[in-house]
Amino acid sequence: MDSPAKDPAKIQSMFSTIARRYDLLNRVLSLGIDRRWRTFAVSQLPAVSKGVFLDVATGTCDVALEIIRRQGPGAKVVGVDFSEGMLELGREKVRKSGNQERIEVRFADATTLPFEDNSFDASIIAFGIRNVRDYRKGISEMGRVVKSGGKVVILEFASVQSGFFRPLYVFYITRILPFIGEIISGKKGAYQYLPDSMLNFPPPEKLKEAMEESGLHDVHYHTLSFGITTVHVGTVP
Repeated sequence: MDSPAKDPAKIQSMFSTIARRYDLLNRVLSLGIDRRWRTFAVSQLPAVSKGVFLDVATGTCDVALEIIRRQGPGAKVVGVDFSEGMLELGREKVRKSGNQERIEVRFADATTLPFEDNSFDASIIAFGIRNVRDYRKGISEMGRVVKSGGKVVILEFASVQSGFFRPLYVFYITRILPFIGEIISGKKGAYQYLPDSMLNFPPPEKLKEAMEESGLHDVHYHTLSFGITTVHVGTVP
């Protein structure tokens, strides 16, 4: 499988190809820590009575379901993704959870969200912004559709860690992760894109600057698990 290299069609194809093993791969490759990362990211969303939230790059809907669990019975979520394979699994997971009336799952591109301005109380994206060809446009769109005072939350792998930990991290994601990913997914090269996209993505301070340049205020970030991931939070003016 060729590296997608930010080619939307190739990225769509890659995620549809590995969709059925996506959740298992996440658990194995992160040693189960990915659940804690998502839970923390969702905790940064504002608590809004009967709030409506947007989950961009919703994938298999883990974040959307966590929002419903955390926000209470009045909350609703719209989850969007541009991989039909991932959306199919997301819809299946939502049906099994019994939350069809509270979670709407639909196809959409992060850079051209099909929603009016000020439609949501907050938006969130988990491990998806680095896959957006124009990630700045994606951030801008996530802010555009959120009401004034609402939040934009971004959970993403960080490209910079401490000097001691970084060599181990780079070895794991460039050598071990693709090997395990290929075995579990059964697709040669399917997980080579992941380390490439992680190492080439802007460091946390640069992402913070990009969020500020998009118009978000009070942008800050939390570093998790020795700097493996960060959760950026910005407020819509």
